Amino acid sequence: MNIKIPWIINRRRTLFAIAIDFILSIFIYNYIFFKELGSLPNKLVCFSLASFWIISSYVLGRYNWKIKIKKNSILEDVLKLVILFFLCNLTYLIINLSFPLIFNLTEIKINNYLSIGLFNLFIICLLYISISSFLIQYFFRSLTISIHDKKKEWVFYGSKEKYTELLKKLKQTKSNPFLSVIFDDKELEFKNLEGAKGLILETLDKVNKKNLNIIFNLQDKGVMIENTFTWFEKEFHRIPTELIENKNEFFERIRGIEDNYQLRAKRIGDLFISLLLLIITLPLFFLIGILIFFEDRGPLFYSQKRTGLNGRIFQITKFRSMKIDAEKKGAQWSQRFDPRVTKIGRIIRSTRLDELPQLFCVISGSMSLIGPRPERPEIEDKLLQNIPFYKYRNIIKPGISGWAQVNYPYGASKLDTSIKLSYDIYYLFHYSLLLDLLILFKTIRLVLNAEGSNPID
Repeated sequence: MNIKIPWIINRRRTLFAIAIDFILSIFIYNYIFFKELGSLPNKLVCFSLASFWIISSYVLGRYNWKIKIKKNSILEDVLKLVILFFLCNLTYLIINLSFPLIFNLTEIKINNYLSIGLFNLFIICLLYISISSFLIQYFFRSLTISIHDKKKEWVFYGSKEKYTELLKKLKQTKSNPFLSVIFDDKELEFKNLEGAKGLILETLDKVNKKNLNIIFNLQDKGVMIENTFTWFEKEFHRIPTELIENKNEFFERIRGIEDNYQLRAKRIGDLFISLLLLIITLPLFFLIGILIFFEDRGPLFYSQKRTGLNGRIFQITKFRSMKIDAEKKGAQWSQRFDPRVTKIGRIIRSTRLDELPQLFCVISGSMSLIGPRPERPEIEDKLLQNIPFYKYRNIIKPGISGWAQVNYPYGASKLDTSIKLSYDIYYLFHYSLLLDLLILFKTIRLVLNAEGSNPID
């Protein structure tokens, strides 16, 4: 089984921070429980607490990488810990008041502790976890920042035209890697590359025997050697179509997802999670419907034709977030602060609640929870003529959320669509259930923080 997880390698810092919190939560809960009561706690409760702590921390953005530690960032992290502390206690109370039989707390008596005593113990444990997590995470962050400050540079070796194209793509990314250049009209010098983090080769065609020996020696010294395509893919988790030169490799890499056991497992997960979300959000359906109706007395839902799996057209339904006559001039992209959006529409768009009716599309099988966002056929026809490889997004079911949606704001132009396609292709190349799970958590964080719903300027 070949699991493609390069995005995990590039998130070592985040995964290590999560692992620290997970182990810390389990250790402190077990230690305090044993110290106070003389016995070990229920393993399910212990594991559930640790899982809830790291998932909530991730959603709140506690594991986000910061280049510098500032006073404002410290205050922000303290506020997040306070929110997390009360959220954990509130969840504990709700579970034990609603389902006392799950933990059998109404009958527990250990050293004269009643259920209220266990709740006090839970508060103490959370307090210790909060303080310890804050201190250890900041020590870990300070350590990684000091390493980041000594970060070595990448060196590009190739033509001026390719370097200019690469710089253009780098301007579209959030991060700014240390990058220098040696044009291929000059020979490689070992002394100029020995301290580099890695060497990016445009092509092997111009690498002569002398350069080849230098490259082998650099590899022995631990310097990474990558071609432009692979480097960009690993560094930025997206694949611009302009960098795809080997079309045979492209077709080979996407062919693996056509009949994949993970797709069948994904379908089962789609059904289960969609039904669960529909039950949980049923009150929101009524509330949103009432608010939409009272604003302009118009229809509650809005339907559009979209392109789905293998180019098949299907109907998508959303809560109406725009004015009734919003598309009297035909299909068009949204704008930043779009005047066609209603007041209620701005709220449900920013929180992605307008997408809730699409859960029925997931249940019917025309969509998935995670995948490339489906485009309108009339817009897609134009994009197919101008953007290479665009049609290959449809090799997998479209999704309510996707890798492009959690990494790039709302698209409102051909350039935005091209950048989003680079994320979609990355998703196709590295599709796995683990990546879907990561996208699901990132989507939850975007929804709670009301991010990514507006087109960029």
